[in-house]
Amino acid sequence: MRFVRGPLLALVWTALSLHAIDGVNADIRGVSPEDAHLYSVAQTGKGTWKCLQSGEEIPASSINDDYCDCKDGSDEPGTSACANSSFHCTNVGHIPSKILSSRVNDGICDPECCDGSDEYDGKVHCPNVCEKIGKQYRKAKQESENIRRAGSKIREKYIHDRSKALESLTADVARLEIEVEVAREREQRAKEALDAAEQMDQHVIERKKASPLYQTLKSHQSALKVLTNRQKSLQTELERLTDLLDDLAKGYNPNYQDMAVKGAVMAYRSWRRGDEESDDGQDGEESSAAKANQVSIDDEEPKTLNELKKEDAEYSSSKIEDMIERDPLSMMDDNQYKGSGRSDESGILFRIHEYLPDAIVPYFEAGVDTFLDLLLKANIITEVKRSKTRRAGDSASEGEAENVLAARSAHKTAEQALRDAQSDLTKKQNDLSHSPEKWGQEGEFKALENVCVSKNMGEYIYEFCFFKNATQKPTRGHGDVSLGRWGRFAPKDSSVQPDQPEFYLRQIYDNGQRCWNGPDRSLIVDFVCAPENALLDVFEGEKCIYEAKVSTPAICLPLDAEKAPAHVHIKDEL
Repeated sequence: MRFVRGPLLALVWTALSLHAIDGVNADIRGVSPEDAHLYSVAQTGKGTWKCLQSGEEIPASSINDDYCDCKDGSDEPGTSACANSSFHCTNVGHIPSKILSSRVNDGICDPECCDGSDEYDGKVHCPNVCEKIGKQYRKAKQESENIRRAGSKIREKYIHDRSKALESLTADVARLEIEVEVAREREQRAKEALDAAEQMDQHVIERKKASPLYQTLKSHQSALKVLTNRQKSLQTELERLTDLLDDLAKGYNPNYQDMAVKGAVMAYRSWRRGDEESDDGQDGEESSAAKANQVSIDDEEPKTLNELKKEDAEYSSSKIEDMIERDPLSMMDDNQYKGSGRSDESGILFRIHEYLPDAIVPYFEAGVDTFLDLLLKANIITEVKRSKTRRAGDSASEGEAENVLAARSAHKTAEQALRDAQSDLTKKQNDLSHSPEKWGQEGEFKALENVCVSKNMGEYIYEFCFFKNATQKPTRGHGDVSLGRWGRFAPKDSSVQPDQPEFYLRQIYDNGQRCWNGPDRSLIVDFVCAPENALLDVFEGEKCIYEAKVSTPAICLPLDAEKAPAHVHIKDEL
């Protein structure tokens, strides 16, 4: 017995001490353990006690006497006497909580006090369900943490992928900046070459226009134009006359013995056939009569119709029209003779392009032109003639020299290369720019760009595309309805800033299809944490204002206290 006397005494003393403390706490009903020391004077019920906020001194026995003595209500933590005080529910087995003192002994079992301590006057019986609720809470909390843990891993991958993408984009931007500068220099050189070619070509054109040959060609073109108009007029008159003679030949009666008419008809028939001999069985007398009636206006023999037709075929109206309309400079170039001191395109230098890729030909031709210009300036050659190398898709301006056409083509190619490089650079720079107000503090939302999720709600199928749009589609028939296009993040509390996690819990999609006799449709999207991106629910809260619940790992913050402060409560999808 002596062996256990010491331990027994210690246990008894501990039990008595705990009982004393419980007794004190029992007397100070509604006070939390951490505030119990503020009411220690109530252990004896003697002396005075000072109100916690308002500072009045009252007898210690006035604490929890169901009468409000202190202005701040601190003397009645366990009764409903003071409207501005609070009651602490211990809730053993669950989480302690506080309720307004006005709800104490009001005949209602408040769920915040799962131990039933708020209704201690016995009017109603509130069972202690804290163990049951606590077990459910701990299970739900564990599930929530598991969801958060799984989602945060995916979120970390989003961030990692964005970080790697930014590194790659940074390298691409640096490379494209160099390419743009190189392309700009090439374009500038091509522009200078084009300007020089155009200037030289203009001097050549002016020199040719001053030549007698050019003036002669212009004069002949003018004369040819006048003759063509005259020929058209004569052709019209000839057609009229032949129509009249055709009628005469058809209606002629040889029995009238009018030799003059007969001779004229025979001559006309012979001319129409293009033959001196008649095929209609008439005798030589008729033929002689026809010849006798031929009138010669000059020493030349009259031409038959067939001969005239042959001449028309040799000089068709289209060919004559081309001769009139063609630029004399072009005709001079086409008929430029070859001779000593002249370069032509028969050499291998002018046929190398036949073996080159189309993309390289403009640069090659520009180089050849530059080389020929040097030979001209050095008087090694006196003239150069080159014909255009035609390829599929060519649309060269008529009347320009080949060196100008080649220089212009090279400049256009250089311009397009510069535009392409600048476009690529701008796109990469836009992708590289980080906007926390759109992509999140660490770029975690970038992975969701244009990712789409959908849900069949019976009558409609709703589709939501992150950072793009939302659509309502009927399950039967056609007629998709736009619920809105990406607008912005819009936290419920407008004071929340992009550096706070709560900023990214809600989005607005607006400017959707207009409702009949109403506003444009819009969609409010509330995010919840989950390992998968999914559209969970959609409903029309107000007319033409839809609300959606979407799960995504992008808002699943780590459980680590530094990355997920205690005051941040991200909703989890259980």
